[in-house]
Amino acid sequence: MRSVRPRAIAACAAVLIFLTLLGMWPVTEAKNEAPKITLPPQIEWVGQLRNAADVTGKPSRLKWFLQKVVGLNDADKRMASPYGIAIDTKGRVIVADTRGQVVHIFDAVGKKYRSFHAPDKNPFESPIAVALDKENNIYVSDSQRSRVFVFRPDGKYLREIGALSRNESIFKRATGLAIDQERERLYVVDTVAMQVVILGLDGKVIKRVGHRGADPGQFNYPTQIVVSKDGSFWVTDSLNFRVQHFSPEGEVLEAFGRLGDDVTEFDKPKGVALDSKGDLLIVEGRYDRVQVYSPQGRMQFYWGQTGRGEGQFFLPTGIAVDKNDNVYVADSYNGRVEIFHVKPDGATQPAAGQSPEVKK
Repeated sequence: MRSVRPRAIAACAAVLIFLTLLGMWPVTEAKNEAPKITLPPQIEWVGQLRNAADVTGKPSRLKWFLQKVVGLNDADKRMASPYGIAIDTKGRVIVADTRGQVVHIFDAVGKKYRSFHAPDKNPFESPIAVALDKENNIYVSDSQRSRVFVFRPDGKYLREIGALSRNESIFKRATGLAIDQERERLYVVDTVAMQVVILGLDGKVIKRVGHRGADPGQFNYPTQIVVSKDGSFWVTDSLNFRVQHFSPEGEVLEAFGRLGDDVTEFDKPKGVALDSKGDLLIVEGRYDRVQVYSPQGRMQFYWGQTGRGEGQFFLPTGIAVDKNDNVYVADSYNGRVEIFHVKPDGATQPAAGQSPEVKK
């Protein structure tokens, strides 16, 4: 006689009981509301992404019962520690989950969710940043594996960039990623090598920019990067507590920022993004806020504080802006991505307590 697993028997019995009670037992979820904060007039809180249900909707009663009572839940559907973010041409939000060792795809338009891993024989250890080419192929940097994995838009593995062998790479620690889609260039921040590596999308190195130091064009543990439409790029130079701007050829153009706790200063600058006006949005991880500057380094406004409510953060990291100026912030220790909208005609004066200038 064939043996039947006890777990399967228990699940079948539970489903029978549930079907008997269907219609008599309302599905309720415990509400855990967090306090709201006042945002600057330029910013509107739109929502957040934590798990699959945020785009697929509430589960059916049967699915809810199986998840909550029987324990048949998919752990990959909830983010553990989101870091890098990218938005593709279909509006899908693609998130590198460093601690979860997975990449999540949230499709609010199609009401779909999926996640993917690197191949079992060549797995993720610390996926940290994501970038997209013209075809919406997904590039994922792994800081521990020191390489870039490439996937199709559906998450199917294609290839890797930078690997010399299973344990060797042309990068010392690959972190921030950006792609210049028009020029078909891949930018990889190599944090330990204190440089930005510029490659073709075929993986061939074109140029290495920078070395360790505090002078313009030098780095002290850079982390994240964004490329503008003109091909120039911005890098968060974390332990120099500044942001640097480079020409498409890698020549330094300008830099701004210094160490401090004022809203015009930095302690742990993380992600960097550009909006449609060319303003820079920089995540300040230590003080849990997003600071917005003109390209010349003039403070525009900021938002955020420590907490778990709407517009609050706990060690934010990555940031991305879509074509409609919706801003996505990886709220890493809160296990979510918060979504904001930058109003096109919002107030332009700095909030109370802000200095309008950043010393260079």
